Amino acid sequence: MPIEGAWRRLGPWIDALRRGVASLLELVVEVIRGEPDVDVHTLVTFRAVVDAVVPETPALGEDLGPEHVPGGLAIDLDGFVVTYVDDGFQLGFPHVGPHGNIPLADPIAHVLDAAALALLDREGNAAEPSADRALALLEPGEASARAVEEAAGPFAELSRRDRLRAIGLLDEFDLEVLPSPGELFEFDAGLVGQLVVGFTELIYYGEWDGYDEFTQPPGDRVHPNDPAAVQSWRQTGFPGVADGYAALRGYLGTDDGPLGDGEPWTTIDDDPASPVRITRESGSFRENDYDTSGYEEPHPE
Repeated sequence: MPIEGAWRRLGPWIDALRRGVASLLELVVEVIRGEPDVDVHTLVTFRAVVDAVVPETPALGEDLGPEHVPGGLAIDLDGFVVTYVDDGFQLGFPHVGPHGNIPLADPIAHVLDAAALALLDREGNAAEPSADRALALLEPGEASARAVEEAAGPFAELSRRDRLRAIGLLDEFDLEVLPSPGELFEFDAGLVGQLVVGFTELIYYGEWDGYDEFTQPPGDRVHPNDPAAVQSWRQTGFPGVADGYAALRGYLGTDDGPLGDGEPWTTIDDDPASPVRITRESGSFRENDYDTSGYEEPHPE
């Protein structure tokens, strides 16, 4: 019946709203007390992100070696991402919260749930949601099965591929509010997708896994600079940090490209038709075949 179908579609949204309100109230209490904590919902959601973006890949073990099997969850990447989001991306309320701000990991988790519900409404999921997927993201004894089932949102119940599909829908979510004439507040949820995917990848392939305590101030951290101490370094064969890695070695240039000019330092492709060289001078931009004379900036301000 149409009413039953509407209720089936509306029910998950109501449940997500209830969970979001309860989470918001809990967050407000924590901010007032100055004792922020990561609840089960946020924990499971960010583990679902890491599990989808940097998954475990057992199939690569036989061909490439055992170092290519573990994923981001094997090194507690989810915990670092939550800390990174809460400490590094905050709303500007200088007199609110334990660090003078409001942590954003929890709200982001609910935005991901909204994306998952949108995917399910459109029937864009390839697999049916399952609470077992959320349970599998936690270690035995870390939280009770009932607590996980009650706290886990729809995002954590999706398959890995469906989670990525849901994140892709975030580009369609935006909000524009005019609090007063001449003032515009814009929120583009696509930034959430870029953050949870891009920074998860960036952090995983960085050096943080080698630190004993990554929450210390940068000047107090000690890194062994040992390729064996960092999972992603073992997988990529990165030999560790060395002086000169970040040094500018030259500019990429071709006969018809504008970015490299002057004396070649080395040639990386000696194709006679279009050789590619590393040059010692930067060159300059020049006119190309694109006609941009009729282009108007949509938001010139």
